[in-house]
Amino acid sequence: MASVQKPHGPDGGIQEARPKFNIPPAKNAAKLAFVIDDGGMSVVNVKKYTALPFPITVAVLPGLPHTAECAALVRRDGKELMLHQPMQAKNLGINPGPGAITPDMDSWAIQQVIEKNLGELGPGVKGFNNHEGSLITEDKLKMTFIIDLAMQKGLYFLDSRTTSQTQARQAALELDTHIIERNAPFLDNAVNREEMLAEIYKGLEVANRAGFAVIIGHVDKSAAVLPRLLEDMYPELVAKGYVFTTPSRL
Repeated sequence: MASVQKPHGPDGGIQEARPKFNIPPAKNAAKLAFVIDDGGMSVVNVKKYTALPFPITVAVLPGLPHTAECAALVRRDGKELMLHQPMQAKNLGINPGPGAITPDMDSWAIQQVIEKNLGELGPGVKGFNNHEGSLITEDKLKMTFIIDLAMQKGLYFLDSRTTSQTQARQAALELDTHIIERNAPFLDNAVNREEMLAEIYKGLEVANRAGFAVIIGHVDKSAAVLPRLLEDMYPELVAKGYVFTTPSRL
């Protein structure tokens, strides 16, 4: 649990200090790639992340009221922009939202929807990941086409791993390429600062074991807690040897 120290300032008053954390030292400059999904609804919440003083990635959904505005904000603030590509989940009661890849689509239709969604975000998109999508990512034929399309466009594909049966890695291997995969817990399983801190610590363990961690949160779900927590942790994480990065650099 983090503790807050409040030393006295030169005028004798209380001087605010950043919280101190019990962060383990990084092994071999372990890399941290924080990806924040679901941009497109709240510009205010996206700005909380793009204002952070380190590399971070925002994945923006297509077809939402502020899709273009959020994408422009990510570009303006020099953060990495990703398309958060909706895909159908195995639970057919879940609506993946506008611009989704669905099981009935052939390759041509998939290409059309991805290109339309990329166009909504505008220039500078570095890659895309799946929003929901367990039904699609378990379909190796579709994933082979999707990953091949990403390669043709010079984009990476990040598998959010919404199912343990995902075929994305196998599809990439057969294409003789690689993808990026979420390898740490979703941060939104936590509901308050202390629980979210515990999830970040799990991500640090992954980074020290694997050399990097891809850690996913969500813009609106975590906006009240995560941006401030990351800002508070940032100086100590850097001091302990962690390197903030983005999926395009992994």
